[in-house]
Amino acid sequence: MKKVLVLYQSKTGFSQRYAEWIAEDLGCDCHSARDVEPVDLKDYGLIVYGAGIYAGMLAGARRIKNWMEKSPDKIWVVFATGATPPKEGYEEMILKTNFREGEVKPAHFFYLLSGINYEKMGLLDRLLMFFFSRMDSRKRGSQAPTKLTSIDLSSRTYTQDLLRYVRLKAK
Repeated sequence: MKKVLVLYQSKTGFSQRYAEWIAEDLGCDCHSARDVEPVDLKDYGLIVYGAGIYAGMLAGARRIKNWMEKSPDKIWVVFATGATPPKEGYEEMILKTNFREGEVKPAHFFYLLSGINYEKMGLLDRLLMFFFSRMDSRKRGSQAPTKLTSIDLSSRTYTQDLLRYVRLKAK
Protein backbone atom coordinates (compact mmCIF):
# COMPACT_ATOMS: atom_id res chain seq x y z
CA MET A 1 0.00 0.00 0.00
CA LYS A 2 1.28 3.46 -0.93
CA LYS A 3 1.96 5.91 1.89
CA VAL A 4 -0.38 8.91 1.59
CA LEU A 5 0.32 12.56 2.45
CA VAL A 6 -2.25 15.36 2.50
CA LEU A 7 -0.98 18.90 1.86
CA TYR A 8 -2.97 22.10 1.87
CA GLN A 9 -2.72 25.84 1.42
CA SER A 10 -5.42 27.75 3.26
CA LYS A 11 -6.17 31.45 3.68
CA THR A 12 -9.50 31.25 5.47
CA GLY A 13 -9.46 27.75 6.97
CA PHE A 14 -11.70 25.80 4.60
CA SER A 15 -8.94 23.97 2.71
CA GLN A 16 -7.19 23.16 5.98
CA ARG A 17 -10.42 21.76 7.44
CA TYR A 18 -11.00 19.56 4.40
CA ALA A 19 -7.35 18.41 4.41
CA GLU A 20 -7.57 17.47 8.09
CA TRP A 21 -10.84 15.57 7.55
CA ILE A 22 -9.31 13.69 4.61
CA ALA A 23 -6.12 12.85 6.52
CA GLU A 24 -8.13 11.72 9.54
CA ASP A 25 -10.33 9.44 7.42
CA LEU A 26 -7.29 8.01 5.60
CA GLY A 27 -5.14 7.77 8.73
CA CYS A 28 -2.27 9.65 7.10
CA ASP A 29 -0.04 12.69 7.61
CA CYS A 30 -1.34 16.21 6.94
CA HIS A 31 0.76 19.37 6.61
CA SER A 32 0.59 22.90 5.29
CA ALA A 33 2.38 22.98 1.93
CA ARG A 34 4.30 25.98 3.23
CA ASP A 35 5.97 23.75 5.83
CA VAL A 36 7.08 21.11 3.31
CA GLU A 37 9.99 20.89 0.87
CA PRO A 38 10.13 18.55 -2.15
CA VAL A 39 12.66 16.35 -0.35
CA ASP A 40 10.02 15.68 2.35
CA LEU A 41 7.87 13.91 -0.26
CA LYS A 42 10.29 11.05 -0.93
CA ASP A 43 8.58 8.52 1.39
CA TYR A 44 5.09 9.05 -0.04
CA GLY A 45 3.56 7.35 -3.06
CA LEU A 46 0.30 9.31 -3.20
CA ILE A 47 -0.03 13.00 -2.41
CA VAL A 48 -3.28 14.89 -2.01
CA TYR A 49 -3.08 18.68 -2.33
CA GLY A 50 -5.91 21.08 -1.55
CA ALA A 51 -6.28 24.83 -1.77
CA GLY A 52 -8.83 27.55 -2.34
CA ILE A 53 -9.92 28.99 -5.67
CA TYR A 54 -9.43 32.74 -6.02
CA ALA A 55 -10.72 34.38 -9.21
CA GLY A 56 -10.66 30.95 -10.83
CA MET A 57 -7.07 30.17 -9.85
CA LEU A 58 -5.95 27.46 -7.43
CA ALA A 59 -3.76 28.88 -4.65
CA GLY A 60 -0.25 27.43 -4.82
CA ALA A 61 -0.80 25.84 -8.23
CA ARG A 62 2.62 26.86 -9.56
CA ARG A 63 4.44 25.28 -6.61
CA ILE A 64 2.44 22.05 -6.82
CA LYS A 65 2.91 21.74 -10.60
CA ASN A 66 6.64 22.19 -10.05
CA TRP A 67 6.62 19.42 -7.44
CA MET A 68 4.53 17.20 -9.70
CA GLU A 69 7.06 17.61 -12.51
CA LYS A 70 9.92 16.71 -10.16
CA SER A 71 8.05 13.66 -8.80
CA PRO A 72 6.38 11.96 -11.77
CA ASP A 73 6.55 8.59 -9.97
CA LYS A 74 3.97 9.76 -7.42
CA ILE A 75 0.20 9.80 -7.76
CA TRP A 76 -1.10 13.36 -7.31
CA VAL A 77 -4.70 14.13 -6.37
CA VAL A 78 -5.77 17.77 -6.17
CA PHE A 79 -8.85 19.30 -4.62
CA ALA A 80 -10.01 22.90 -4.78
CA THR A 81 -12.33 24.61 -2.34
CA GLY A 82 -14.63 27.51 -3.10
CA ALA A 83 -17.97 29.12 -2.40
CA THR A 84 -19.38 28.66 -5.91
CA PRO A 85 -22.00 25.90 -5.86
CA PRO A 86 -20.83 23.15 -8.22
CA LYS A 87 -22.69 22.83 -11.48
CA GLU A 88 -22.24 20.86 -14.67
CA GLY A 89 -18.77 21.49 -16.11
CA TYR A 90 -17.50 23.73 -13.27
CA GLU A 91 -14.97 21.22 -11.92
CA GLU A 92 -13.63 20.58 -15.44
CA MET A 93 -13.35 24.32 -16.09
CA ILE A 94 -11.33 24.85 -12.89
CA LEU A 95 -9.07 21.91 -13.79
CA LYS A 96 -8.44 23.19 -17.33
CA THR A 97 -7.85 26.76 -16.12
CA ASN A 98 -5.21 25.67 -13.63
CA PHE A 99 -3.63 22.72 -15.47
CA ARG A 100 -3.40 23.80 -19.08
CA GLU A 101 -2.66 21.75 -22.18
CA GLY A 102 0.95 20.57 -22.12
CA GLU A 103 1.33 21.04 -18.36
CA VAL A 104 1.59 18.29 -15.80
CA LYS A 105 -1.84 17.26 -14.47
CA PRO A 106 -3.00 15.47 -11.33
CA ALA A 107 -4.30 11.91 -11.59
CA HIS A 108 -7.64 13.27 -10.43
CA PHE A 109 -9.15 16.65 -9.52
CA PHE A 110 -12.02 17.35 -7.13
CA TYR A 111 -13.98 20.50 -6.27
CA LEU A 112 -15.31 20.74 -2.70
CA LEU A 113 -17.88 23.38 -1.80
CA SER A 114 -16.63 25.37 1.18
CA GLY A 115 -17.70 28.97 1.83
CA ILE A 116 -16.49 32.47 2.47
CA ASN A 117 -14.93 33.73 5.68
CA TYR A 118 -14.58 37.51 5.48
CA GLU A 119 -13.15 37.72 8.99
CA LYS A 120 -10.10 35.65 8.01
CA MET A 121 -9.59 37.28 4.60
CA GLY A 122 -6.72 39.64 4.11
CA LEU A 123 -7.37 43.30 3.37
CA LEU A 124 -6.79 42.95 -0.38
CA ASP A 125 -9.20 40.01 -0.67
CA ARG A 126 -11.88 41.90 1.31
CA LEU A 127 -11.46 44.96 -0.91
CA LEU A 128 -11.76 42.85 -4.06
CA MET A 129 -14.92 41.19 -2.73
CA PHE A 130 -16.33 44.63 -1.87
CA PHE A 131 -15.70 45.92 -5.41
CA PHE A 132 -17.13 42.76 -7.02
CA SER A 133 -20.19 43.15 -4.80
CA ARG A 134 -20.61 46.80 -5.87
CA MET A 135 -20.29 45.87 -9.56
CA ASP A 136 -22.84 43.08 -9.12
CA SER A 137 -25.28 45.45 -7.39
CA ARG A 138 -25.00 47.98 -10.20
CA LYS A 139 -25.48 45.27 -12.79
CA ARG A 140 -28.71 44.28 -11.03
CA GLY A 141 -29.80 47.93 -10.93
CA SER A 142 -29.48 48.30 -7.17
CA GLN A 143 -27.74 51.20 -5.47
CA ALA A 144 -27.08 49.29 -2.25
CA PRO A 145 -24.23 46.77 -2.41
CA THR A 146 -24.84 43.22 -1.31
CA LYS A 147 -23.99 42.74 2.36
CA LEU A 148 -20.75 40.81 2.70
CA THR A 149 -21.38 38.03 5.20
CA SER A 150 -19.41 34.90 5.94
CA ILE A 151 -20.97 31.55 5.15
CA ASP A 152 -19.81 27.99 5.81
CA LEU A 153 -21.08 25.49 3.26
CA SER A 154 -18.43 22.85 3.91
CA SER A 155 -19.42 19.30 4.73
CA ARG A 156 -17.37 16.21 5.44
CA THR A 157 -19.69 14.29 3.12
CA TYR A 158 -18.22 16.19 0.13
CA THR A 159 -14.95 14.30 0.63
CA GLN A 160 -16.44 10.85 0.01
CA ASP A 161 -15.62 10.59 -3.72
CA LEU A 162 -12.07 11.79 -3.11
CA LEU A 163 -11.61 9.29 -0.26
CA ARG A 164 -12.87 6.40 -2.42
CA TYR A 165 -10.50 7.42 -5.22
CA VAL A 166 -7.45 7.74 -2.93
CA ARG A 167 -8.15 4.40 -1.22
CA LEU A 168 -8.40 2.71 -4.61
CA LYS A 169 -5.17 4.27 -5.94
CA ALA A 170 -3.21 3.70 -2.70
CA LYS A 171 -3.64 -0.09 -2.92
